[in-house]
Amino acid sequence: MSRYLYYLIIVTMVTNIIASVPKILMSESKNGVIISMIIAVIAGVILTTVVINLFSYFPSMTLPEILKQSTSKWVYYPVLFYFAVSWYLAGLITLITYVFLFNTFLSYETSITITTLAFILIASFGVLMKEKSVLYTTELVLVLFLPVIFILLLKAYADPQLEWDFVKVAIMYINKEPSYTAFSASTYVFIGAVNIIIFNKFMNITQRIGIKQVIFLGLVGIFSLFTTYFIPIGFNGFEQIENLNFPWVSTSDSIRLRYGIIERVIFVFVIVFLGVAFISLLIHWHVSLKLFESIFHFKKLEWKSKNLTSYLFVFLFGVMGIISTRQINEYQLFKYSSYFYNTLPIFYVILISILLFAKRRSNS
Repeated sequence: MSRYLYYLIIVTMVTNIIASVPKILMSESKNGVIISMIIAVIAGVILTTVVINLFSYFPSMTLPEILKQSTSKWVYYPVLFYFAVSWYLAGLITLITYVFLFNTFLSYETSITITTLAFILIASFGVLMKEKSVLYTTELVLVLFLPVIFILLLKAYADPQLEWDFVKVAIMYINKEPSYTAFSASTYVFIGAVNIIIFNKFMNITQRIGIKQVIFLGLVGIFSLFTTYFIPIGFNGFEQIENLNFPWVSTSDSIRLRYGIIERVIFVFVIVFLGVAFISLLIHWHVSLKLFESIFHFKKLEWKSKNLTSYLFVFLFGVMGIISTRQINEYQLFKYSSYFYNTLPIFYVILISILLFAKRRSNS
């Protein structure tokens, strides 16, 4: 399996440690969240394996190329449009979450419009890059930030303020019936592999996933979800955790680097995760842009022998991002994020079904 595919999976898992997923899991803490996470790990590994293995039958081909080769226009246009909108919304959730986080904890006097505009302008340059450049940028950011994130997480596990008794109280609810909302939010941490729908062109996946890759995905998923859910509970208590909008940020503010240059971990924590969040936003919107480009191509948007369709979509992405950030609040953000995560089964069913159909057509 290509190392870049690992990067795409890890970026999504890391980003969602402090995004909307923890808040959703905390709100379901008394409604079978633990058994939901266990089921989500199993389902996430299976779905990831199935999707990657299906793409191994189409080396160096993107999803638009696969569908245009094997289906008619009335099939691939609606499917690609659905995926493009879904991927834009995934990036939009990341954007709004981290804008709120930035304004709340780092720069509360800055206008939310200015913060959003700054985020969008920086991300737009990445969205317009070529696929190889996006993958190289992802690798660079992870090489720089992932060791720091790992050290911060180890510091959280080793901190004496972490009360494992609170964790034990949370585990007592393992006998509750699973929650669909918690299950869908937990499954979302595995969604990074689906970016292969565009990046397969450069990864050239030809081999199917083996048992070692399956075990790796399972272990990383377990560690990600366990850390996302239980560590904030250990620091903040079980009864009060569902009242925190950003449980992990509050947790990081409880940790100190006694001999570090910066004592309060929250500043390092937010900045490092912000860097990874930019990559997550960049990847989601880049994939969405490529999917939209496969459907729409405006020949009249020509300037100096260059088509400006891509720039039009990026402009619309930014405008919608600013409008959305100004119109919704934190409560609505988590509510709409939950709605979006709940549609994931539909997303996977459509993707796997269309790939199976394309595989059958190519065999025949």
